[in-house]
Amino acid sequence: MKTITGIMLTSALFIPAAPAAAQGDFSRQIERIVNNALTIAADALDDVVLEREARQRQPRDDRGPQYTDKFEKTVRLGRNGHLELNNFSGDVEIIGGSGDDAKISATKVTHATSEATGRAALSAMAIEVTERSNGVTISAQPTRGRSSSVEIDYVITVPAGTSIDVKNYSGDVTLRNLAGDVRLKSYSGDVVVRDGKPSDLDIDSTSGDVSLEQVEGERVRVNSLSGDVVFKGKLSKTGRYELRTTSGDVQVITDGGASFEVEAGTFSGDVNSDFALKLGGNFGSSLTGGGKGTRRSTIHGIANEGGAMLSLHSLSGDIVITKR
Repeated sequence: MKTITGIMLTSALFIPAAPAAAQGDFSRQIERIVNNALTIAADALDDVVLEREARQRQPRDDRGPQYTDKFEKTVRLGRNGHLELNNFSGDVEIIGGSGDDAKISATKVTHATSEATGRAALSAMAIEVTERSNGVTISAQPTRGRSSSVEIDYVITVPAGTSIDVKNYSGDVTLRNLAGDVRLKSYSGDVVVRDGKPSDLDIDSTSGDVSLEQVEGERVRVNSLSGDVVFKGKLSKTGRYELRTTSGDVQVITDGGASFEVEAGTFSGDVNSDFALKLGGNFGSSLTGGGKGTRRSTIHGIANEGGAMLSLHSLSGDIVITKR
């Protein structure tokens, strides 16, 4: 995969030095080169994702039948405990509920040309649940140093106030009805967080879309390398929302009467708002563009009386603030 830096440096080798009078043209030429570099890099990332999806859709005949093995365990966690999960491949769903226990349900999945081979692979993938005071850690790795093609899908129910720390390398992650702190690192797969009131929500995504639905939090931070970021719900008056993506769109969908202060910027894209904005605020004051046919790529302003702080950024994509 070509890197953005490599593409830009290669392109720059063919740019002659420009006299002062030509600086405007030179700037536009630089912008075209950067736009092309971002497009190539984004396409390369998309190719990786499409390749993964194609592998998932390919006929299973060449890999043999599917074999599964169930794992279930209940551990005492407490109403404000901590859960840590490290998963290499598979989907993860964590649901906040009542009580003091964490209920762990996992399904190990593999494909093999024979049942004996499949069962051996499933048996070799050990799920470890480590209990400690006010917390639990869940992980899995092949025993005896073996490599493994086993995926593990988790469905875990925890007390709603549990703080969550999840690392998932390949697979989708869904989090529902959580009220504790949430830390999530997703390397390949979509992320959905819905119907919760996490006090602190922190998401890092490498490849995949991130969707926050009806999430009420005081601090929300999403940083994505490749994928769209969507926030849909009510904004807390004292909340701070930082949504960033390198390649993708950022969208905020909230109540028409919402009050917030916004700083939004994109290098290659447009910024659009359904809300009337008074320019200025604690972020500073600027609005690039303006006038017929001119793209607005940066906005600093206040909607209604202000309150929530929005920081929205995309390097290559649009930013949209929408009334619902």
